[in-house]
Amino acid sequence: MRILSLDTSFSFFNFSIIEDGRVQLLHYIDSSKKTLENLPKLLVDMDVRVGDFDAFAVSVGVGYLTSVRIGVTFMKTTAYLLGKPIVSYENLFILSKYTQLRTKKVPFLRVSTNTFYRVEDDMLSDIKIYKGETLEGVGISLEIFRDFSPTDETFLYQVFPFSAYGGIYAYQFLKEHPHGEDIFKIEPVYVKPPL
Repeated sequence: MRILSLDTSFSFFNFSIIEDGRVQLLHYIDSSKKTLENLPKLLVDMDVRVGDFDAFAVSVGVGYLTSVRIGVTFMKTTAYLLGKPIVSYENLFILSKYTQLRTKKVPFLRVSTNTFYRVEDDMLSDIKIYKGETLEGVGISLEIFRDFSPTDETFLYQVFPFSAYGGIYAYQFLKEHPHGEDIFKIEPVYVKPPL
């Protein structure tokens, strides 16, 4: 099974090709270009044809909402037109799931002026916006957010390929649910109420 996985949550745009549960390609760039500038051109430049895939995976955030919406819309439209399954993944969940620490984890990501987090103890909490509360555990995030942590102890990745881990998650999900998710229920993560 070949899966194209896309993460457009932040300026570090990345996509992966997963084949039979293994990462075959990871393309990761940190760019000042907008997602709409990067997405179609990169796929064409790298000779990635969406029709060559059996399924799709896409990040629904947390992240910058406009770029997340573009990625989600692109992948949902592609899956719908090709009649292929799609699986969504949420970045804080992926960060927690694939960070092998045997302790209470607090995956967090900064988006503009907000820090979004979840707490993993026995289960993973809902997504919350950090408002100064005391959080116990090891904060897990990216090096670009090193100036802030909601916990006393922090583990930072230099690079974290959300699309690769999201694609692996999608592969595992599709083994149990071969039809994927309901395409019409996949939406970006909205934590803050609209203004």
